[in-house]
Amino acid sequence: MNIKKRIISGLLGGRTDRVPLWLPVVAVTVEMMEKSKTEWPQAHFEAEAMAKLAAMPWQLAELPAVTVPFCLSLEAEALGCEIDKGTLNRTPSVKKPAFKTPDEFAVPENLLETGRIPVVLRALEILSEKIGDEVPINAKVTGGFTIAGSIFGVNNFIPWIKTNPDYALEAVDYAGSVTKELIGAFEDHGADIISISDPTSSGDLLSGEQYREFVLPFHKTYANMAKKPSALHICGNTKELLPYIRHSGFDAYSFEEKVDVLEAKKILGDDISLIGNISPVGTMLQGNPEQIKVEVLQAIADGIDVLSSGCTLSPLTPLENIHSLVRTQTEYPVKKDDETIVREFLRGLSEGVRG
Repeated sequence: MNIKKRIISGLLGGRTDRVPLWLPVVAVTVEMMEKSKTEWPQAHFEAEAMAKLAAMPWQLAELPAVTVPFCLSLEAEALGCEIDKGTLNRTPSVKKPAFKTPDEFAVPENLLETGRIPVVLRALEILSEKIGDEVPINAKVTGGFTIAGSIFGVNNFIPWIKTNPDYALEAVDYAGSVTKELIGAFEDHGADIISISDPTSSGDLLSGEQYREFVLPFHKTYANMAKKPSALHICGNTKELLPYIRHSGFDAYSFEEKVDVLEAKKILGDDISLIGNISPVGTMLQGNPEQIKVEVLQAIADGIDVLSSGCTLSPLTPLENIHSLVRTQTEYPVKKDDETIVREFLRGLSEGVRG
C-alpha cells in the first residue's frame, strides 16, 4: 500500500497494512529552512517559497506532513487584523483585533484575493502538481471560534459566552463564514485533506457543554461541507469535549498527549479516527530517538489510528528526532486480528458510499 493511500484509508477508518504516519499540523523546522535555503517569514508571503518549504518534511525526512499555511493568522489578517510577521522560528501572529463587536464585522467581497490567501492557493497548486501523487496535500483552515477570538480579541470574546451568548454565537457564525469559503477554495486548488484547526475551542477554555453550544454546530457544518477527507485539531485537554466531538462529522480527530489514547478510544469508539499523540515538546523537541520509539509503540499499542505529533512541531525540533519518528513507524507495524481488519474494512466501505 502506498503512503498516500495508507493515510487516506487511516483517516477514513479503512483497511491499512500498518498504522499510517501523518501530521495534520505544521512540521517545518529551522534545520529544514537551512537545508532548503528557504526561511520564515519569507515563506509565509511567497507562494513558491511556501510550497518549497512545506515539502521539506517529506523530501528531507520522508515525513508525510505537507501542510499550508504555516500559521493561524491567515484569516484574521485577511479580515483586517494587524499582524506580527514572525521570525525564523516563530510564525506570524495577531497583534491587534480588527473589531470590537459583531456589528462591526464584514467579510471582504474579494476574500480569496485578500492578504496572503492567494499565496496559499498558489502554493497548494504547486504542491499538488509536484508531489501530490506521492503524499496527500493538507490545507489547514482556522475554525470560526478561533478566528472570532483573533478578530474580536480573546479577552473580549470569551466572556461573551456568559455575558452575551447571542453575541458569542453571532461572532462565531460570522467568523466561520470565512472558514467555509476557504474549505471550498482550498479543495478547488489542490488540497487532498482539509484540517480544521480550532485551538481556542480547547477544553482548557471551554466546558463540554460550552463546546456543545458554541462550537459543535459550526464544526458539524465544516465537516459536512468538506468534499475531501477532513480532520479536526484542538489543542489542550479536550477529554470533556470528546463525547460531542464524536458526533461532529469529521473523519478524524487530532489531539495532544494531555488526552490518553485508550480513554479517547473508549469515548469516540469507531465513529471517528484518532490522530496523535506524540508529545511535540517533551518527546519530539527535548527527547531522544529511544524515547520517541517508546512513545510511538505505546500509541500504536493503545490503538491510535493515525500516528502524529500531538500538536505543531517546534521549529527547533532536531531532524534526527523526526527521522526516528519515521523509522519507528516503518519498522514496527502492528498486526491486526481478522475481526479488526473486517470491521475497519466495512467502516471504510460505508464511509466511501456515504461520501
